[in-house]
Amino acid sequence: MEVKIVFYNKTLLSGGIEKCIELLSKKLYGLYDIDVVYTHTEKLDPNIVKVLNQYANVYQITDQIVDCDVAVWCFLYFDYHNLKKQIRAPKNIAWVHSMPRILPGCLLDDDEFVDEMDEIVCVSEAVKNHLQVKKEGIVVHNFMPENILELSNINPAIYPNDSLNLVVVSRLSRGKGFDRLLILCQTLKEKRIPFHLTIVGKGRADEEKIKKSFAPYSEVEFVGYQENPYRYVKNADYLVQLSDDESWCNTITEAKILGVPVIVTNFESSKEQVTDLINGIIIPLEETDYSSYVDIALSHKKDLRDNVKGFKFENEIEAWYQLFEKKVKGPRK
Repeated sequence: MEVKIVFYNKTLLSGGIEKCIELLSKKLYGLYDIDVVYTHTEKLDPNIVKVLNQYANVYQITDQIVDCDVAVWCFLYFDYHNLKKQIRAPKNIAWVHSMPRILPGCLLDDDEFVDEMDEIVCVSEAVKNHLQVKKEGIVVHNFMPENILELSNINPAIYPNDSLNLVVVSRLSRGKGFDRLLILCQTLKEKRIPFHLTIVGKGRADEEKIKKSFAPYSEVEFVGYQENPYRYVKNADYLVQLSDDESWCNTITEAKILGVPVIVTNFESSKEQVTDLINGIIIPLEETDYSSYVDIALSHKKDLRDNVKGFKFENEIEAWYQLFEKKVKGPRK
């Protein structure tokens, strides 16, 4: 009998968790019976639902019972005690996509939830190191699209030869470093360095405020959500990610696959993906003077790009196969 896997997320937005579910479901498609379920329609993105429907049965849970072999809990801020009565599985996996305890109410603080998890899967060593539970987590890095190089060659963006060409691929929201990006733009202007900044992505409540803050800079172009962001990254000098925090930044790995170095802040997981002055530039989170980092970006541009050429990333699919097919404790009572 085919193994049934259910991925639960509170809602389906155009975010990192949804992208991870999509890419893993795509890889598992045809091998397992996959459902992606959610409980809230607030901010539900129909485009994401459409994409996920290619590889899974996507629907909202109201009062129905969903029986499955494996439940993967992708969102850790909800009423688990009620929902577990509806999503019933003999095996349960907590998939931790963010630093635990950033917000109050994380289920990793709930001993019953932790006890009932057969595995706690962390997307980085940094996340694993933040776990403060009696059950040890394992690290399985996020999936990457296997056709990134192919997609990047479809109508790639052409940038000016005489400018520093930067690209950001991010949700337009607080915490993603747009305040720091303004400092970077201001520094480039003050140093009279020609530049072009492409910002790929859309936002929620903060989108218009963020766009308005960049109005003084004609060098900044917002292109919105793109199904194929890789065509914008391919010919950039740097991918820029100046977030307050990232558990594991997919866009950094994607940029390296495309041979593009990165400029990042020193959020906790950054050093797992970036080696300073080897394949990118790391800026301290508290830094407010970007002048020296701009100089480094200009003087090291060729060397950093040469260093990142040929980067290979292997999706850890075998780890997921083992997680799904490992023997479980028994049926949920």
